[in-house]
This record gives sequence, structure tokens and C-alpha cells, in this order.
Amino acid sequence: MNKLEKIISENQKGVVLFLGRVTNFTAEELGNFLEAQGMSYAEKYTGQEVALLVLSSMMTPLEEDLSYELYDLNVPDVSLQAFESFYTTHIKPNTLLMSLKLSNDQERLIRLLKNEAFADDVYLKLFNMYDWRGEGIHETDNNRDITISFVTRFYKPDGFRDPAMIYAPTTVMNIAQETANSDVLDAILSMPNHQIKVSRFEQHRPRNLRETVAFNESISQLNIKRLMGYHDTSLDYFLAANSALASAEQEILYARATEETMLMLAHNENLSDELFEKLLSQSDNVVKTLFTYQPMSELRVLLLSEHHHLAYVGKNQTITSVIAQLLAFNDETLDREIASNSTIASDILLKLYDKYGESIGNSLAQNENLPTRLFHEFYARNNREIIEFLATNRATPKEILSELCELKERELNRLLASNPSVDIYYLREFQLDTSLIRILADNETYGKSVLQGLGL
Repeated sequence: MNKLEKIISENQKGVVLFLGRVTNFTAEELGNFLEAQGMSYAEKYTGQEVALLVLSSMMTPLEEDLSYELYDLNVPDVSLQAFESFYTTHIKPNTLLMSLKLSNDQERLIRLLKNEAFADDVYLKLFNMYDWRGEGIHETDNNRDITISFVTRFYKPDGFRDPAMIYAPTTVMNIAQETANSDVLDAILSMPNHQIKVSRFEQHRPRNLRETVAFNESISQLNIKRLMGYHDTSLDYFLAANSALASAEQEILYARATEETMLMLAHNENLSDELFEKLLSQSDNVVKTLFTYQPMSELRVLLLSEHHHLAYVGKNQTITSVIAQLLAFNDETLDREIASNSTIASDILLKLYDKYGESIGNSLAQNENLPTRLFHEFYARNNREIIEFLATNRATPKEILSELCELKERELNRLLASNPSVDIYYLREFQLDTSLIRILADNETYGKSVLQGLGL
């Protein structure tokens, strides 16, 4: 039992006096609530006996003096914030929600939504009852206040939390993109469909709240169906890539899909095998995307044989479990792609080298899993193209990278400047060449060195 609960239980029929400005409750609400707790409400002191003081942070000088006088008389006090917390834990949420539904008292609802002490689940139920009156999330004072209350509660970025972002129109979009809470996404869909401007170079990123929610994998099945019900091409586009879609929903989108929506389906990591097979008959771009990004299985590999875009499977990052099947195709173009795939183990790379020799060297030299022996063998052969790939490979032994740096060839230095495995001594030498500064800026080793030099 906390302090406030103890005071109330020991002072039944006592008076609770509120001093200072109270914005989140009306006198009637406080009176009804305290009556249910066995207490009575007062907002003015008339000499009566007081069982408890509730102090707002906004008091007049006279109210402050009165609080000191009552304190000297041993009247206990709590902050308004503590009382709000007590209120939210002792009022029955279902009773509150039913009361609001029956009365549709939007003014009371607005006050309740500003009460930060409510648990998230209760807040969201209240939030879904708010009437935006067909206006934007920042168009009226009330809408702006409710939007800010929502953002204050659910804007939780990784790292630094910029206070100014609470008021930024794009922050609700950020929440819609990043939250893993389906109830929060439900609440966002109850808001006006806030739009943002995108440049002509960003036409494929979400432009409004609905499109952003459609892309979020935490979306509920109910709201997937709701968004599909709009028959909106843009919403279909973002839903198509969402792994939360069931196979039946994928089929519906496929039946009405544009070329762009087909491409997004081909990206969906939860794509059904049935739809995978259907997409094999679509455009080259769809098939290439399918081969490059879809998780591969034995069943799917069987469907790929003799396909003219087979080589694209070699770029796929999920082929380790089916590598034997793929190598059995004896397709040289495919094998070259496999040789540069960073998920492939070094023993497979050795087999490919034994099979093709130096003719596959360019692909192997790009792979960080290349066995150390082959790094040295390729370097010793002094093949210019292979040397350039070694210069950018972060797994290239340091002694080889250092020897390449000592050659002081400008074009080779451009490649070496991007490699974080190059010794910082040489990276600092590269900074003397102004044409390499922009490349060095993206080099994590060089970047860390600069920050250390600044004492950061």
C-alpha cells in the first residue's frame, strides 16, 4: 500500500483539498472519483478540516502560503502527478470507456488523453475514440495536442531522442515505421491519413500513414484486410512485401498486381511456394528479383533448372543449404556468381578454383571467405584485375594490403582507401590526396581514427 492509498484508507469521509491549477480533471470528475473512494472533494479552503492536500505545480502565491500553513498543521500532501497515477490505477477502465462511449464527451476524452499516468493499453483504447473531425493531425489545437500526447508516449528512437521531434509532422510516420506494437499501428490507422512530400528520387518510399503501416510487419491481420479493402494500388505495393501476409492474401494481391507490385511480392520473404512458381512466368525483372532475394529450398531449386536467369541465384544469400544442388547444374555463369557470394564456405570456393582455375579468379578475389593460400597465390600472379579486387577485399591479408599501398599508384589507392582493413598509417597518407577524402569519409577505420583524434 503506497502513501496515498494509506491516507485514504485511514481518513474515510475526509476532505481532499486541491491547490493550484488542475487541467486534466473537472471538479465533477474529481468529486465522483473521490466519492467512490469514500472521500470528498474541495478546491477552496474555508477553514474545514483537511485530510489530504493535492498540490499542482501551478499555484498562486496565496495557495503556496496556504500549503505551508496546512503542512505546519501536519496535513499530508501529494503532488498532482502522484494523484493522477492513483486515479488511473483505481478507476475501472471498462467503466470509463463505456461512460465515454455513451456520452461521447470529447472534452473529457481530451483531458484523459493528456494524462500520462494511464497504461499504454488503456491510453490506446481512449485514443481510438477520439474524433479528428475530418481535419489533419496538426490542423487544430485539439488535434495537435492529441498527436503530441501520442508521440510523447510512443516516440522511442534508438539513441538520441531529439525533443524537437515531438512536434515534427514526420514523427508519427517514424513511429508507424519502427513500432513492433500492433495496437499502436491500429491506433495510427484511426488517425487522419497524414501525407508527407517525397522527392522524385523517393517515389518508392511510403508517402502517408497508411502506406507506412502497410509496410510494417507487426500489422494485425484485421488491418491487413482493412488496407486491402481500399483496392489502392499504392497500398497493395507496400503490403506485397510484408511478410505478415498470409498466402491467401498474397494470392489476392497477385491477381490484381501491377508490375511493381509483382516485384514487391518477389521480395516478400514469406512468399508461398505456389506463388513463387507463378512468379517464374512473369517479367525478367520479377524473375531476377525472385532469384536474388527469395529464401531457397530444395523444392524451389528444382523449379529453377534450365531457367535463363539461373545465374542470379548465385547472388542469393540463402543458398548454403542447397549449394550442392546448384553446383550440380554445372552452369559456369552460375558458379561465377556463387564464387563471389560472401555466404559460401571456403571449402566450396576451393572446389570452384580446382574446377575453373584462374578463369574464376575475379569472382573468388571478391570473396572474404577466400582461403589465405589463395589470397597469396592470386597476389603472386600479378593479374591486374584480380589485384584490384584484392585491394577492396577486407579479408585480404594485411601484408598484401601494405605492399599494395607502398606501390603508391593513384588508381589503386582509390580502391585501397575504401578498405577498412588497410593500416591507419596508409589511410592517413591517403588523406593528403584531396581526391580521396570523400572515399576515406566512408571508411570506418579512418572515421574512428578521426574521432579518437578529436577526443570523442
